[in-house]
Amino acid sequence: MKFTNSPYETMMQQVPRYERPEPVKAPEGSRCHGCPYWRGIGCVACYRELLKGAGGGR
Repeated sequence: MKFTNSPYETMMQQVPRYERPEPVKAPEGSRCHGCPYWRGIGCVACYRELLKGAGGGR
């Protein structure tokens, strides 16, 4: 049902659709390539190396 003649009324009645942006991956050849914790900058300590050691190889 329309209450006004505004062309924006139908647009305002639609349910908003939110799209997630594509995750940015680390550049190939860098030490962070393939790291699941990449957020745009290199980590102070490499979590990939820490996780490899946590596998139980004592």
